[in-house]
Amino acid sequence: MDENENVKSTHLVVCVHGLWGNPGHLQYLVDQLIKKHGNSINISSYTFDGIDICGDRLVEEIKEKIKSLKEDGIKITKFSIIGYSLGGLFSRYAIGILYKQGIFDEIQPWLFTTFATPHLGTISNVQRTIPKFINWASPRILSKTGEQFAWIDKYDGNTPILSVMSDPDRMFFKALKLFQYRKIYANILNDNTVPYWTAAIEEIDPFEEFDQLSLLKNEKCDVIIDKISLKEDEKNTIFKKAKDTLKYLLVALVAPIVVPIWLITVVGSVYVQAMISQRRVQKITQNRIKYDVNEEQTQFLPNIASNIEQENIEAMANMLSSEKSVTSESSSSGSTSAGAYNSINTLIYEHNFPKVPSIDEQREACKNLNKLPLQKYAVYMNGFNSHAEIVVRNKFYNFMNGKNGKKLIKHFVEESFVV
Repeated sequence: MDENENVKSTHLVVCVHGLWGNPGHLQYLVDQLIKKHGNSINISSYTFDGIDICGDRLVEEIKEKIKSLKEDGIKITKFSIIGYSLGGLFSRYAIGILYKQGIFDEIQPWLFTTFATPHLGTISNVQRTIPKFINWASPRILSKTGEQFAWIDKYDGNTPILSVMSDPDRMFFKALKLFQYRKIYANILNDNTVPYWTAAIEEIDPFEEFDQLSLLKNEKCDVIIDKISLKEDEKNTIFKKAKDTLKYLLVALVAPIVVPIWLITVVGSVYVQAMISQRRVQKITQNRIKYDVNEEQTQFLPNIASNIEQENIEAMANMLSSEKSVTSESSSSGSTSAGAYNSINTLIYEHNFPKVPSIDEQREACKNLNKLPLQKYAVYMNGFNSHAEIVVRNKFYNFMNGKNGKKLIKHFVEESFVV
């Protein structure tokens, strides 16, 4: 008997959580993948230490898993990776290192997926209050990760890491190009932490003026938007004005009470974690310590606290972002703006939507990444915190108001995920 007949083959699926994350954030997604397709794994790592340091940890964990499966007589024939939020950037970095180390010479890169990932980082030239504050604060309180979001880090000489990872001549781009499928999901509304343009790798955000759009839903999954068109001029805007006035009044009443408490409890804790991260990064970069994939992760706060921080920060950002209207869902069965979307949900823009005020490096990265065949999904959660709901991030979204997130995960697992 050929000894190869005793070797079992498997498709390794790696799920990577995001900032302030823990494995529980992707548990619903993992459970659905296992239920439908078999075993998958979930990766946990620090998230303040920067894309490269966290990505290196991720690489070591993946290699340990590959080694463990091999010792058990299991051969990995396909490799897929799913990144949520910042986990998508960890994933893009990690596959570049795996590519450089020759892992993909033996294992076929199969599916690369991200949910609400800031592929283009953040921007500083923005006028709306909350996004402007987030852009200002992130490099100051999120340690190295925040600097990388803001494109002010120096990864290779004076080049930011997001530029390097988007360069067609570098290993990160070459690794991404090897994957058989590349699919990205982006929230169109109520995701102030990762707005649509950066999650969808676009220079424009047609959903900034949401009330002016009609949306055509996907037939198989009604939280995915297939096409958009501009509404005809509406004669009666009294209701909209009244609703906006009520929202502004609510924010004005609540903000003076909630904001100070939020700043003390959440921002203070995040700042302390950032200081710890900076010291840890310094030790790592000076080669005084080496990451051990088996070491116990002693985060400053337990997972439950990190969940509270994340929910509070995102909820506050969405509540205070009163410059953008939150409206009820609209749909259209008529014609759409020419070329708004095509049949596979990959965005094609011919309408004259304004460009996001990005910097030259971001525009170049966007141009380069869109040279790859990217299947893009515009997602309308229609909830208060789309960033959490898009992956049914915790029990609150599982048992309370996660029906839209569950619809999307069901579509991903049954229709989009390719075995």
